[in-house]
Amino acid sequence: MLARHGALWMFLVTLGERLGLPVFISPLLLAAGAMVAVNPMQFWLVMVATAVPCLLGDAMWYELGRWKGRQVIAAMCRISFVPDSLEQKAYAGLKRFKGVSLLYAKWIPGVAHLAPPVAGAARLPRLRFHLYNGIGSILWILIMLLAGVLSMRTFDWMDVFERSSKWSIGFLLVSSIPLALYSWWRRRQARERRLAAQNSAETLPQPATSKD
Repeated sequence: MLARHGALWMFLVTLGERLGLPVFISPLLLAAGAMVAVNPMQFWLVMVATAVPCLLGDAMWYELGRWKGRQVIAAMCRISFVPDSLEQKAYAGLKRFKGVSLLYAKWIPGVAHLAPPVAGAARLPRLRFHLYNGIGSILWILIMLLAGVLSMRTFDWMDVFERSSKWSIGFLLVSSIPLALYSWWRRRQARERRLAAQNSAETLPQPATSKD
């Protein structure tokens, strides 16, 4: 599909990934780079088809973060399987968030999805958000595509994909199920521990206060 409908496929997958689906876009960017190495005329087409949905999805989460704040951050963490520790760090860093992490957020799993709504909840100015996020996103896409182009000098990725696609895609889909279930179980355990800690704190006897 990537070889036949490269630009359209990258647009749809990138849009889904930016909207919160737990998929990995980096391997597809490398594959797209290998594809355009064979047909250089498609380089800028694939670049635009990936950058536009990426920026649109990030802008949507930024605006939702400005509107609903922590509720949106919690929703993003649930659908993208972000660890509870990262979610708590996001809450703790809202007042100190200046937007610089947007320049490199795309390279860090979890942070890539969490950064736009955190920027919105932190009330980062729109101009600064779009500037930093645009620079970081375009550099990430460009570097990944160029890495795919350069890798074609060592490996014939098109031949590798053709030989392995039938079993590798199925393997990725099947292996993602236990990973998703494990992440869900970890988050549920963490929530139960927090509730238990809150309940125990509420049941502790309060210190007696003396009256004059």
